[in-house]
Amino acid sequence: MISHTHKAIFIHVPKVAGQSVEQMFLATLGLDWSERGALLLRQKNPNEKGPKRLAHLTAEQYVSLGYIDQKQFEAYYKFSLVRNPYQRSLSCYHFLGYARIMSFETFATKVLPKKIKQNDFFFKPQYDYLYDQGGHLLADFVGHLETLDQDIVAIKARCNMPEAFLPHANKERGSWKRVLRVLWEQPALVLDLQLGQDKIARGNALTPKAKAQVFKYYQMDFEAFNYVA
Repeated sequence: MISHTHKAIFIHVPKVAGQSVEQMFLATLGLDWSERGALLLRQKNPNEKGPKRLAHLTAEQYVSLGYIDQKQFEAYYKFSLVRNPYQRSLSCYHFLGYARIMSFETFATKVLPKKIKQNDFFFKPQYDYLYDQGGHLLADFVGHLETLDQDIVAIKARCNMPEAFLPHANKERGSWKRVLRVLWEQPALVLDLQLGQDKIARGNALTPKAKAQVFKYYQMDFEAFNYVA
């Protein structure tokens, strides 16, 4: 998200309150969700590079892919939010509908590795969103979902919008429409169907094997953002 009015760039890591932040900025500008393209919150055009949803550009891609020049990038306030990698993985698992299909352990061992290999923007490590290839942090401020109430106050103050309201958007329980899309795109997952799994998934999802898999792919997130494995 780029708001030239606020001279701010929001690096949106999926499943870390990103749409709530974006809706807050849109509201301060008198825009609704249908007008979000004004803040670069749209799908990319066929001749453009980057993720299919430009809201999920990495910090480095804003300049390298030509969405803003280096001078502006350095001048603007760049911020993001991160969360515990275990909880972010669980949130993706639920939001995309996998919780209705399989256990989290099955998801972590069979689906997550493929998504990481495909460089799927939804599963990209948080570290990759915020650090460049040389290991330099490109954001001026990195808040945490676990301390969102206090961190959003700092963000609003820096962007001169202290009275802005942060809504709760994009709830995470995956619809059956998403489930059907998953099975259409990955028919082999039918073999792993465990219908009704979503009813118990939260209580026992983080098995030792599942945690080991998440740590394997998101180790840099634990280390860079001070989360305990």
